[in-house]
Amino acid sequence: ANLDFGNQLRVLDRIKALAARGVSVVLSTHDPDHAFYCADRVAMLHQGRLLRLGTPEAAITPDSLRQVYGVAVEVVAVDGPDGGKRRVCIPAADSRRS
Repeated sequence: ANLDFGNQLRVLDRIKALAARGVSVVLSTHDPDHAFYCADRVAMLHQGRLLRLGTPEAAITPDSLRQVYGVAVEVVAVDGPDGGKRRVCIPAADSRRS
């Protein structure tokens, strides 16, 4: 939970490599960008209950993030280093809106 950015990426890359080899990995995180980076499926919990279940793109939406965290967040697609698109979360102009 307290890893610097470089070590976070090393751990997430290891998780992606394990999954590519067919190993199931369950990761608990409060950072939706981690899920966009390495998850195939997401279970979003809110107040001890399942809020959303599905692909990261289907489950992690501005609405679900507002429900869980109480702040306005935009989910945007950016160009990845491999030429593909990757989704990331950024605070809305006034992220305190809920």
